[in-house]
This record gives sequence, structure tokens and C-alpha cells, in this order.
Amino acid sequence: MIGFCANLFAQDLKQHRWENRILIVKTTYPESKQFQAQLNQIKNVASELIERKFVLYTIIEEDFTFINYKNLTLNNVGKLHGKLAKIVNNKSEFEVILIGLDGGVKLQQNNVLTKTKLFNKVDSMPMRRSEMRRKKNDE
Repeated sequence: MIGFCANLFAQDLKQHRWENRILIVKTTYPESKQFQAQLNQIKNVASELIERKFVLYTIIEEDFTFINYKNLTLNNVGKLHGKLAKIVNNKSEFEVILIGLDGGVKLQQNNVLTKTKLFNKVDSMPMRRSEMRRKKNDE
């Protein structure tokens, strides 16, 4: 029962609003070169993802893996349903979606999103610029 509740909690995208930016990487084929290339883009940048308040959902067909880089105890796996299932394009073999702190889709594409483009996109957003100013003032 605890796993089921955590599974539902992990897919409730509203819980991330104002707390986390969400990166969704979806594929129908886990061996896909695009999928593997996308995972490689974010493989060794956990500190940058934490700094930008990211969580990650990887979706393979009907299964998801949730990674919270800041709190690994919240990581979870399960079957896709709810809002998360509705946001992905089921006709697409590969997809990357960026959801901002406000819950809005900021980017949705069918090719690999480089870490540079991802971080530049996020760093240009007004809320992120505000976060960076606050951090600079605190130093």
C-alpha cells in the first residue's frame, strides 16, 4: 500500500508546482539512440539539476521512473497514468518535455535536448533569474 501511495504521489505533477522543474524523457524503445543520448546528456550533471530544482521522469512505454536529485528517498517507479500519461505524445517514439515551476510546458520536442540548451533555457526564465540574483546577494 505504501508503494502504491508513493506511486500516485510521484505522478501528481501538481505536487511539483513552485517546488520543482520537471524534465520528462519518454521513449517507446529503451535501446533508442535518441533516448540513450538524452540520458547521457544529463548523466553527470546532478549538481546543476539540483541547483535548478529539477526532478526527472523517464518513461518507457507505460512504465515510469521518477528521480528526485535532491532527495533520493523519493525516487520511485511505476505504471504511467493520470496527468503524466496525458502530457506525453503517445504517437511519438521519443520526446523531451520541460515543465517550469509554474506547471506550464516550457519546451516539448522530439530530438535530443543538450544539457547546454536545457540549462540556457531554464537560466533565461524570469523565476530562475530571480533565484540566481537571490543566491548572488546571499554570497
